Amino acid sequence: MAAEEPDAKKAKTGEEGYYKVIDGVKYDRELLESIEKFAADGQVGYPEAKKLWAEAQDGQGVTDVEKATLEYAMKTYKFTEKAATFLTVFLSTGKKSFYKVIDGVKYDRALLEEAQRSEADGQISWREAKALFEDAKDGCGLTGTEKTTLEYVLKNLKFTDKARTFLESKLVGNAPKSYYKIVDGVKYDHLLLAEIEDSAKDGLVSEAEAKRLWDVAGDGKGVTSIEQQTLKYALAQAKFTDPAKAFLEEKLASLLN
Repeated sequence: MAAEEPDAKKAKTGEEGYYKVIDGVKYDRELLESIEKFAADGQVGYPEAKKLWAEAQDGQGVTDVEKATLEYAMKTYKFTEKAATFLTVFLSTGKKSFYKVIDGVKYDRALLEEAQRSEADGQISWREAKALFEDAKDGCGLTGTEKTTLEYVLKNLKFTDKARTFLESKLVGNAPKSYYKIVDGVKYDHLLLAEIEDSAKDGLVSEAEAKRLWDVAGDGKGVTSIEQQTLKYALAQAKFTDPAKAFLEEKLASLLN
């Protein structure tokens, strides 16, 4: 969500002086002038795009008018591919829901957008990969959704070789130390239980999440008796949407046939 226009900006030279109206739309005059200056040599480069974003943030966050000004500039002036990618990524991020769903899979929105911003200069460096992993752990360990998000960015974003090797090794090393977890004297699949707990932490397990849990349980080798027991435990302890519950119950029942 863009920041509100601060009073200091409105009062700077009077509202009319601060803004420039084009085709009935109000833009930030100073930001527009900076854009025009940078575009004077034919195109706006990546270093200039970074300066524009810093100017738009202005210590107050990017306002609706500043956001509109940058979007207008990208439609009106020529930007290098790297500059356009940088601004597109930064303009698209903001305070939205905690999760982002892509092809039915739930990802950590903040972590995904951090990765996209890190890649905005062309690729994710080793230092940025370390920061991503630390932010994902967040002092509480890596949740199933955070692990899935990092796996997604490894498949879909560009990394330096060193950064990719680092993150892949961390994901392998972050598996639970014990394969099983004992709850009230009953043995459950530790990893699957962690996935279930993560899926349920927003209050309700969706059908898409239930399908993902089934895939995790199957793990390419079929669903073991311990994994079946873990899913039954989940159905008894967590809240599922009706379609999600029906899906898992049907899948578990099919194993008895």
